[in-house]
Amino acid sequence: MSPNNKKMKTAGQILREKRKKKGLSLDEIAQEIKIRKQYLIALEKDRYQFFPSITTNRGFIRNYAQYLGLEPDRVLAVFRRDYQRTQEQKLVLPSGESLNKQFRWSPRKTLISLVALFIIIFLTYLGYQYHSLLGKPRLEVYSPIDNEKIVNEEVLIEGGTDPDNSVTINGRLTQLDEEGKFSYRLRLTSGENKIVIEATNRIGRKTKQTRTIYYSKTN
Repeated sequence: MSPNNKKMKTAGQILREKRKKKGLSLDEIAQEIKIRKQYLIALEKDRYQFFPSITTNRGFIRNYAQYLGLEPDRVLAVFRRDYQRTQEQKLVLPSGESLNKQFRWSPRKTLISLVALFIIIFLTYLGYQYHSLLGKPRLEVYSPIDNEKIVNEEVLIEGGTDPDNSVTINGRLTQLDEEGKFSYRLRLTSGENKIVIEATNRIGRKTKQTRTIYYSKTN
């Protein structure tokens, strides 16, 4: 078989092979870069539907690739190729399925479906309200990674939470977009910089993450 016909590696395969080559476990990586283990597993298995948005997916891939010493832009390019292919495959009907296939419907089925849909929506709403008000708010920090050493005077802090929450970075309120994503540039001082990112929901419950960044000027 010609080498050109071999199947190209996916972004998940590239990440998994690099991790195993470096002898790292998912548990220790999750602890280091503050991304939950189940997200790392989903990345390595190319399970894009596991993430709340493609923006979250890209942020985690960039963070993970950077930690492993890979080129983030290269891995993201492979991800975009695979993601586009996945979306195109969803548009293809299974073999032998007819577009003109008849489906029998009835008023009784319509009523049952509407009732079931209403119950699902109602339970989902209750669950969301419970999680939003009584549970700790969600907070994901895509970048920077903890204990990162940089030579730039500013660092870009990116992450996401629920749109109804508020986020502060070192005590300063940060603007969220309609999806709850935030992006903030912080000026650093020479040496060690502690960054505290905190999400607060409507009843005052908080979730906090910290990052330590080392800034050193170059000549």
